[in-house]
Amino acid sequence: MTPTLTAQPIGHTTPAEWLWVVGTVAILVAVSGWLVATGAASRRPWPLSWLERASSSLTRVTGFPGWCAGGLLLHGWALLAAGLGFFWDVSWHIDLGRDNQLFTPAHVLILIGLVGLGAAGALSVAMATLDRAATGWSVGALRLPRGAVGLLVVGAGGVTGFPLDDLWHANYGVDVTMWGPTHLLMIGSAVLSPLAVWLLLGEAGRSTGNPRWRSAFWYGAAAGLLIAFSAMQLEFDDGVPQWQALYQPVLIGLGATLPMVAARAALGPWAAVRATVIFLAVRGLVALTVGPLLGHTAPHIPLYLGIALCVEAGYAVTRGRSALTSSLTAGALAGTVGLAGEWGFSHLWGREPWQPQLLHGIWAASVIAVAGAVLGAALAGAVAWRRPVIPGAAVLLAGACTLAMLVVPLPRDSAPVALTVHTTAVGAPVPTLDRFGNGALEQDVRIEVDATPAATLRDADFFWVKAWQGGGMVTAQLDEVAPGHWVARSVVPSGGTWKTILLFGKGSLVMAAPVAMPSDPEYGQAAIPLQAQRTQPFLPASKVLMRESHGGATWPAAVAYSALGLVTVMWLAVLVGGAVSLARPGGPGRPTAPRRRRLLGTVVPS
Repeated sequence: MTPTLTAQPIGHTTPAEWLWVVGTVAILVAVSGWLVATGAASRRPWPLSWLERASSSLTRVTGFPGWCAGGLLLHGWALLAAGLGFFWDVSWHIDLGRDNQLFTPAHVLILIGLVGLGAAGALSVAMATLDRAATGWSVGALRLPRGAVGLLVVGAGGVTGFPLDDLWHANYGVDVTMWGPTHLLMIGSAVLSPLAVWLLLGEAGRSTGNPRWRSAFWYGAAAGLLIAFSAMQLEFDDGVPQWQALYQPVLIGLGATLPMVAARAALGPWAAVRATVIFLAVRGLVALTVGPLLGHTAPHIPLYLGIALCVEAGYAVTRGRSALTSSLTAGALAGTVGLAGEWGFSHLWGREPWQPQLLHGIWAASVIAVAGAVLGAALAGAVAWRRPVIPGAAVLLAGACTLAMLVVPLPRDSAPVALTVHTTAVGAPVPTLDRFGNGALEQDVRIEVDATPAATLRDADFFWVKAWQGGGMVTAQLDEVAPGHWVARSVVPSGGTWKTILLFGKGSLVMAAPVAMPSDPEYGQAAIPLQAQRTQPFLPASKVLMRESHGGATWPAAVAYSALGLVTVMWLAVLVGGAVSLARPGGPGRPTAPRRRRLLGTVVPS
């Protein structure tokens, strides 16, 4: 029998939850204070003296210029804060539904993390200016490291999403999804920010720094890319997909291969594996924190190790060949053998095990893996001063292929299917409270479904009964036990605050149907009561998963989508411009050609 959970008030917080925010900020304050206290004396007025002292401490400890080390460390702290808040917030909404306050602990962590991304760029600029660093970009006396400008831009764009998000929800209701325009502004800034870190490292130089810190920073940057890119798969990792099942292998093909090839091309043999091990450790700690420690649905983790080994194998078998040949080989292996490993792992510990019918579209994941490999090698060529770099035509083609493959799984359709849902109570009902404090009953039920036409539902990517937002999430797979008759493998809860639904995906078909849902007086929605038998059609999944969302004025949507488009163009322009500037021989801040060749011959492994 499925255990029932007592409903929590909307937007509930506890003092213990706020300790995560306090602890995160305390770490930043403690490290900053130590850097200032141990720095060399400065004659500048406050606060410039503190910045100069901290910069000298960073240089003494790490061997890196203060503007590089300071930006890297502050970015790392900010990315972990925003990442923890994001993973926590998504699981919170899965388990409890919407909140009634803007500043929850998870939201505050996201906000301070996004502010921290921009602050990392500002800190880097300030320290570079104080040190009169020979950065590639400058405005008068102001020194502008390329990566610092990138961090400033992505941080500012991410923070913009926070007030727009409140405006969006006020006009259109709650949409429990990652894919709204305001959510994408915030998520996108964190996902792209590690690219700016690579630019910071590239401008500082591949041989800069004490060996241990050099290794820590570069491998941390590689793992940071993996961690950030993997965030786009979170709805699949949490078991609430709102897109085609094909999107998961496509996102993995890009999100794993690009960072791993960048790591291997920049750092040498076994770099892809080492970065993946760091990724698994960090994502594992986040899952343990969100799950057992905070008591929410724990996000599952893609394995990635098979893809990492394929990248290493691709470079091993093409040793001595061109950078383009190595990246294409690594991408081809990752997009075939590597994805096959992820396919197997999805059946061991995946929320959504990949089914044979995915083979019809898996070519998109394979193509994007190859394209991502080329882009990763191009990134490494730009920031690690590798020669020869990937030809520009190949980079443009890889970028175009990446965008095209991301569109392939985009359509979400529905089909006319008549459902008759049968429910049978299991055990006695349990008294509880709904989200508004009213008395309610929770009841475990066994579910059976008759469907016409049955053929539409066969060979599905997923067909589940899912109960969520009642204090947790429970999923039961539906199996066809007789022609047109499906039975759930286990009982699921209903009543109280639980939303119990059928969720179906097959190719571009992504549909859902309610079994039982609570009333929602704030949004004028009547309850959908549990019935022994109900006949109804399948609906587009978004209509059921985001029941609280509604129509509204058009201008907030116009503002949000315009902001997303403009900010994305700005992000890409600054990051790509910085990479091109670093890669250009004789460009601003670049060493002379003989010096660059010597660095490549003695420092960067082949």
